[in-house]
Amino acid sequence: MTKKITIPYFPAGLKYTSPILFFVGLYLLAIGHPVWGVVLILLTAVILTTRYVTEIDLQKKVCNDYIAMLGIPFSKEVKKFNAVDRILITKGNHAQNVQTRIQSRTMSWSDYTGTLLFDDGETLDLLTRNDKKELLLGVKEFADFLSVGVEDHSTSHHYWVDFSQVVKE
Repeated sequence: MTKKITIPYFPAGLKYTSPILFFVGLYLLAIGHPVWGVVLILLTAVILTTRYVTEIDLQKKVCNDYIAMLGIPFSKEVKKFNAVDRILITKGNHAQNVQTRIQSRTMSWSDYTGTLLFDDGETLDLLTRNDKKELLLGVKEFADFLSVGVEDHSTSHHYWVDFSQVVKE
């Protein structure tokens, strides 16, 4: 039994505009600039196929975490485990100072991360989202697959998540 999470590496806007690069590359090939045409076509292929991949195999008791580009895994990290403990939800608060010539502004935002905890203290980040409900919907599938509970540590009072209360809109 294997479960896989694939998350696009590049933002959605770049993925939607990459076909323009492809057609520009075809145009450059047609007008006699083969090097630039091939570069743009390959760039389009890289943009559309690069993903973060997390695979969990319960039979082999192994987690594989890597970046796949053109179907080839890079930076592969393999973690072995005996048993899966739980999934932990944590909140990260971030701030960045943005300065222009006229004014300075601080941008603040929060994100939520679902982390898989193993029996031997190892951890593996599964998903990170800006919306907690979106994260819980993504983590629910893994919690069901792994038959583990989800503990929420994003508030001052830690609690176990009841997925009957989390409804997809």
